[in-house]
Order: sequence, then C-alpha cells, then structure tokens
Amino acid sequence: MDMLTLSPRQAFEDNMRPAELLLRVYRLLECETLQTDGDMVRGLRLAMHDVARDLGRDEEVILIYNEIFIGLVRERAQIPPSALKRSALKNLLRQSIVAACTGLDSYLPALLRTNLPTVIRSRGRDFFPQDADLKEFFSELTFDLAETLRLLSDPEAPFYIANKILGLTKFKYLSSKKGIFAVGALLSIEKPWDQIAAKLQRDRKELMKIIDETTTRRNDIVHRADRPQTDPGGEIQDVSYSWSQQSVDTIKHVCLALDELVVERMAQLQAGEL
Repeated sequence: MDMLTLSPRQAFEDNMRPAELLLRVYRLLECETLQTDGDMVRGLRLAMHDVARDLGRDEEVILIYNEIFIGLVRERAQIPPSALKRSALKNLLRQSIVAACTGLDSYLPALLRTNLPTVIRSRGRDFFPQDADLKEFFSELTFDLAETLRLLSDPEAPFYIANKILGLTKFKYLSSKKGIFAVGALLSIEKPWDQIAAKLQRDRKELMKIIDETTTRRNDIVHRADRPQTDPGGEIQDVSYSWSQQSVDTIKHVCLALDELVVERMAQLQAGEL
C-alpha cells in the first residue's frame, strides 16, 4: 500500500473523531444553570483582568460551570443564553450520531475495496458465501456474456469482480447489521457477528440491536429533524448523552473488531489457509 494512502482503519478513525469531539464539546458546555451575574461572575471578571483587559464591566458574559469546565462566554461571541441551554446543546449529540454513522458508511466499502480482490484471488469461484440472506442482498449482481468471456482470460479478474460488487454496494445500504454481516461474509469471515461479539466479549444480539437503533436514529435526524418514521409530524425525540456515547462507542468498537478479524483472515488467505 502507498504510504500516502490511508488504510480503511486509519480513515475510519479519522472520520470518527468529529463524532467523539461533538460528545466532548457537549460535556464541556452542559450545565444546570447559566449565570450572567453574581459573586462567581464578578470574581472571574477580576481574575481575567490581565488576559482580557478589554473586558469591561458592562459587557455581558455567560458563565458555564460544571464538573470539568469553567468558562465565560463573552458578548462578542454573539451566542444567546438560549443557544446554550441543554435542549439546544442536544443537537450536538444528534450530530455525533450522524457523524459516527457517516464513518461507518465510508468504512465498510473501503474495507471491501481494499481486501475483496485478495479473497477472490485466493478462493476463486468459492469466494461467494453460501448464505441465503447474502444471496438475496446481492441478487441484482449479474454478469453478461461479454463480461463472463472476459473473466476467463483476464488476469485482473479479481479486481473486475470486486469493482462490480462495489458498484452494486453504492446502491445498497451497508450501514446496518445486515451490511456489516455482508461485508464480513464477503471477506471470508465465518459468522461475522459471532466473531465480532467474541472479540468484544459482548452479546451478539445486543450489539446488532444498538447498531440498527443508531442507524435508524441517524435517518430520523437527517430526514425528519429527529422525528420518528412512524410519526414524522410528531414531537422531536429526546436524546441523552449516555445513549449517544453508547451509540458512537458501539460503532467504533464493532468496526475495530471487524478490522482485526479482516487483517487476521487476509493473512490466512495469503498464507494459503483457505
């Protein structure tokens, strides 16, 4: 691999950082009450005199205070107190979910693009798993006569077949428990979800449930301003920091476990262990 080309894992971790940053920013800004006056505000004004000499007595400030952060938001920031209320800050949590799912969206095709030719080259016609759900997932994948004849003598056939599959995945929704299963199975991992759960020492059904709930919630956020699909004209769904953290962490941990499994399996295939 070119040293300048990021591996799927490196790209995924880069794409996950915004999701994790949004969670951290929420924790920094979260507080029970916003203060604009009082002894603490006046004391902080005095303490800041040396570093903010232009902070006048009449300039409005908002004090944010919690277990991990103390800060003053100055008037010139043009951020009204309403924008710092917990109900408004929860939009950071929603966007962390969107960012994490975007990382998953880009990671799974990249994993296929990088490793599927190795699987096809190593396993030949047996590369496609004999799984009913997977066959249905790729039921639209077909090769016409010209393509079939080309593959008979083309040394680059593994790349051609891989690109054909990747072309179809552009129109398939990989970001789901079925998509993760499909990618793992295509990369010659037997019972992908069982192995992912074993890696993480977590319950398989629980992991799959969290992934599907998170990706469904992403669709609610993006397409219906976080209203459920069953009631698109209803109330905005509430969201908590703990649920968002769990969702982001689960996507990250599942993908890292899958990446480890793929690295191990590719090494086996390249060593001739079919």
